Amino acid sequence: MRFIIPALYVCVFGVAVYFAIVQSPLPQAVASVPQDGAAALSQVTGPKVGKRETCRQSVAAKHLKRGDARDQLQLCVAKARLDCLQQAIDAKYRGAARRLFVKSCVAA
Repeated sequence: MRFIIPALYVCVFGVAVYFAIVQSPLPQAVASVPQDGAAALSQVTGPKVGKRETCRQSVAAKHLKRGDARDQLQLCVAKARLDCLQQAIDAKYRGAARRLFVKSCVAA
């Protein structure tokens, strides 16, 4: 009985946190991007498969061992992030706008 009540409280708290996260709107991070960067950012976040997912699919197609697959995935994602960073530098993004652009570029 001593363990049931605290476990029940933990479960109820977990469910409450889950529903609070699900129902809360996502922060408007695009608002921090300059106006000229908003158009470029919207092009990146289209309904495309992300570069990270493309890396996963290409590594899975190679049928590598676990350690080799992890290394190849990290290398591919690092190259994708570098490409996105180069795009952000060419577009002259700075600070938070650059971080947002790189994250959205790799993810989308």
